[in-house]
Amino acid sequence: MPPRILVPFDDSEPARQALDHAFELFPDGEFVVLTVVDTTSLPFIPNAASEGGGDEETQELLGEAAARIEVAESIADEHGIEIETQARLGTPAQEVLEYAENRPVDHIVIGSHGRSGVARILLGSVAEVVVRHSPVPVTVVR
Repeated sequence: MPPRILVPFDDSEPARQALDHAFELFPDGEFVVLTVVDTTSLPFIPNAASEGGGDEETQELLGEAAARIEVAESIADEHGIEIETQARLGTPAQEVLEYAENRPVDHIVIGSHGRSGVARILLGSVAEVVVRHSPVPVTVVR
């Protein structure tokens, strides 16, 4: 059975590199690309990605997720690989970890912006939280 690889994807350069690296590292893998639209700075919005939320703000956020997924699918097409895609609204690290804990995932490949010092403290590090709490092995691509 091929390994199932989770690749969090926010359409940043590190995320694109992580997706490319995942394809190279696991040539026989099954890939799930998860995009999480960060809602931590917004007023409460339920995770409407799976509930089909209908308000305008939610639809705008889901449109952002759809645009990210299109980019990931384009990258996968360049490699000749089919991917499964998922979109969620919420806190990125929390959503990635929840997905890995509740679904069959064998490995996570995640990009890191490589921030250090004050920038990392102020902005946080999704990759760092995922590495510390993941139930499966994690490869960080910088």
